[in-house]
Amino acid sequence: MGLYYVIRFFAKIYYALIFRVEVIGKENVPTEGSAVLCSNHISNFDAFTVAIYLNRLPRFIAKKELFRNRILAKLLFHLEAFPVDRQAAMDMKAFKTAIKVLNEGELLGIFAEGTRVKEGEAKAAKAGVAMFALKGNAPVIPIAISGQYKFRKKVRIQFGEPITLEEYRNTRVTTEVLEEITNVIMDRVEEMKEKYV
Repeated sequence: MGLYYVIRFFAKIYYALIFRVEVIGKENVPTEGSAVLCSNHISNFDAFTVAIYLNRLPRFIAKKELFRNRILAKLLFHLEAFPVDRQAAMDMKAFKTAIKVLNEGELLGIFAEGTRVKEGEAKAAKAGVAMFALKGNAPVIPIAISGQYKFRKKVRIQFGEPITLEEYRNTRVTTEVLEEITNVIMDRVEEMKEKYV
């Protein structure tokens, strides 16, 4: 955990020199207790962007391929990220780790689309974020990242108000319910992106 603060310190300096970062709504992320941080995904920088501008370390679910690089794997390990097999219908180890993270009152970070999606492209979000939020009894913080990770270009990160999902907690969890929740979350993300275009 200590290394996280060191990495965050130097990463903020790097970001300040290379990009023009605007952070909106950081107060919507709870200072304690669990929450699922659900973001769109435009770049490999996204997880680091979210992590360095929060005062708490979010534990991101990352594709297992990233852990094949020894240097990157070590960095991800120190940032307490954990791998998921995107080819499996259900990676039970990743699922159990995610629920454990939430049960222990931590922040879980996830990119609902499962892969990077460029501006103007569309990709269906996966229902994992809805399942984690329901099983982990946690609110969802929608996050919209926009801009370009290019020299002196603006990168905007917007943390939305929590989505509690209370109306779904006593209902039977079906595929339809998970899809509906996922759509609610991703619609909020899209609304935030459009608001600040």
